[in-house]
This record gives sequence, C-alpha cells and structure tokens, in this order.
Amino acid sequence: MSQVIDALTGHAAIVLAVVAIAEGVLAAWLLRRNEELRIRLRRAGEAADEAARAAALAAPGGIDPEIVINLLRAGQAVTLETVRELMTQHDGLEAVPR
Repeated sequence: MSQVIDALTGHAAIVLAVVAIAEGVLAAWLLRRNEELRIRLRRAGEAADEAARAAALAAPGGIDPEIVINLLRAGQAVTLETVRELMTQHDGLEAVPR
C-alpha cells in the first residue's frame, strides 16, 4: 500500500495531468451530447406542434389549432371543454370593436 502512495505522491503532476485530460475529454463529449439532445428536443417539439395542429383540424367542430398549441405550451390540460371555452373567449374578443 505504501508503494502505491509513494508512486502517486512521487508522480503527482503526471496523475493530475491524466485526470485533467480525462475530464477534458468527458466535458467535450458531454457538450456534444448536450447539443445533439437539444436538436432532438427541438425536433420533437416541432413534431408535437404539428400533431396538435393535425388533431385539432381533424376534430369535429373546427377547433382552432393555435389554441390547442398554446394550451400544450402552457402545460394545461387540453380538454374539449377548455378549448371551446377559449375559442368562445377568443371569438368574443375579436367581435369587440377597437
């Protein structure tokens, strides 16, 4: 055991350099992985928006897809009642003269 400790203390600069290189390689890999995941997350969000638009357009009664997307982005539950309520509020605001 003392031989290992003597070897580490005697070559501390080399051990520190190896650890620093390993950390640099790991940091570079994590940054690259983070960027890849960020791109995948953006694509998934775009696909979710497109799916919400398609589902809203396919629903009976002509649901406004932008209201559905806004509800999804806000993290609220997208129920038919909520969407219809927001659509009537939105229609009411458009009818008011400015």
